[in-house]
Amino acid sequence: KRGAILFFVLSEMSLINTMYQYSLTGYLEVFEFSLRKSIPDSNLERRLNNIMGTLTLNVYNYGCTGIFEKHKLLFSFNITTKLEQDRGNVAQDELDFFIKGNLSLEKSKRKKPFAWIQDQTWEDCVRLARDFSQFTTLLDDVENHEHDWKKWYDSDTPEQEEHFPMNYSERLTPFQNLMMLRCFRVDRIYLAVTQYVTKVMGDQFVTPPVIHFEAIWEQSTPVSPIIFILSPGSDPTTDLLKLAERTEFGVAKVKLLAMGQGQEKIAINLMEQAISRGHWLMLQNCHLLVKWLIELEKHLDKMSKPHPDFRLWLTTEPTPLFPIGILQRSLKVVTEPPNGLKLNLRNTYFKISGQAFHDCPHEAFPSLVFVLAFFHAVVQERRKYDKIGWNVSYDFNESDFRVCMTILDTYLKKSIANNDPKIPWGSLKYLIGEVSLVISF
Repeated sequence: KRGAILFFVLSEMSLINTMYQYSLTGYLEVFEFSLRKSIPDSNLERRLNNIMGTLTLNVYNYGCTGIFEKHKLLFSFNITTKLEQDRGNVAQDELDFFIKGNLSLEKSKRKKPFAWIQDQTWEDCVRLARDFSQFTTLLDDVENHEHDWKKWYDSDTPEQEEHFPMNYSERLTPFQNLMMLRCFRVDRIYLAVTQYVTKVMGDQFVTPPVIHFEAIWEQSTPVSPIIFILSPGSDPTTDLLKLAERTEFGVAKVKLLAMGQGQEKIAINLMEQAISRGHWLMLQNCHLLVKWLIELEKHLDKMSKPHPDFRLWLTTEPTPLFPIGILQRSLKVVTEPPNGLKLNLRNTYFKISGQAFHDCPHEAFPSLVFVLAFFHAVVQERRKYDKIGWNVSYDFNESDFRVCMTILDTYLKKSIANNDPKIPWGSLKYLIGEVSLVISF
C-alpha cells in the first residue's frame, strides 16, 4: 500500500510540470532497490517498517533529482499529507480547506470584530468554525481575547506552536495548526509547511539530495536516456566530461552535438555509432527540435542489445511538447542551486574535491574557501528578490565560483612564493567582487 501511495504522488507531479513524467517501470526499479538496501530483520513487522522507511526516502530522493527547487517542498508536503491521510491523521476536507480556504461568494452574517483582521481572514475563520468541530469556539475566542490573538497575529514567528494563543496548539493536530495559521498569516505558510514535514517525516525530507554525477551514471542503463532539465545558467556538459575522466571512461568516447536545424541526420548517425561502440552521446538543447524527438523515440524503441557502456544524455529546457514516452523511460536530472544558505553551502562543498584543499599550501586557503562559498550562496539567494536583489539579472553559477576559487588559489600560492605572509585582500576583493562577479562591494 505504501508503494502505491508513493507512486501516485510521483505521478501527480506531472500536473505541476509536464516534464515530471514517471513510468511504473522506473518506479519499480526504485522499489526493488529499496528492498535490497533496507535493513534486514527477523521480525516481520520491523522488516516491513524498514522497507517502508527506505522506500519512502528513496522515492523522495528519486523525485527530487528531477524536479526544480521551487517544487521540492510541494513534493515533500504531498508525500507527507498522503501518508498522514492513510494513517487517518488528516481528513480530505481538512486538506481541501488548507488549499482553498473559504471560497464562498456570500459574506458571513457575523461581522469581523476588529479592524486588524482582514476580510478574507475572517471569512476563512467563519468556515473553519462552521465545518470543523475543533474550531467551534474560534470566533468567540478571537472576539473575547483580542490581546492574545493580536499578539500572535503580529508575531514574527507565528508558526511556532508555543506562540499559538489560548493553548490552541495543544488541542489541535499538527495539520490543524497549519489550517489555523493559513487563516491569519498565509505569508508564514512556507516555513510552517517545512516545519510540519520535518515534524512528521524528519529532516531528510526537507533536505534534497545533492546531485552526484557518479550516482546518476550508476543508476542509468543503456536503454534509458538521462535528461537534464536545464535551469537558467546551468550547463552539465563540463560535469559530464569530468565524470568521464574520473571513471576512466575517457573524454574521447564522449560525443557532443548541439541540436539545431539540419542536425537530425547527424544525431541519428552519432547515436548509431555510440550504440554499437559503447560511447556516450550528449544531444544538447533538444527543446529546439522537439518534433524530431518523436523520431528519436522510435529509434530508441527499435534499439536492441546496445553496448553496455552506451549512454544517451539529453539537455532541454522545460517544454510541454517534449515526448512523454522519452520522459517516462528516462532518468531526469535538474541542476540548479538549492534553496537556502545551508543547502547551498552543502552543495558547493560537495563538489569541491578533498585534493583541492591540499593543492594550496597556504593555511588560510580552507577558511577563505568557506568565505567564498558563503558569499557565493548569498549572491545566489539574492536572486529570489528580483530587482530588489539585483538590478540586472545574472545567473551566478558554479563556473563563477570555480573561477573565483582559482583566483584565490593563484594569489595565495603567489604570496607563499614571495614569502609574503599578508593576504592580498585588495586584489582578491577587486578580482572576485568586481571582475568575476561584476559586483561593487
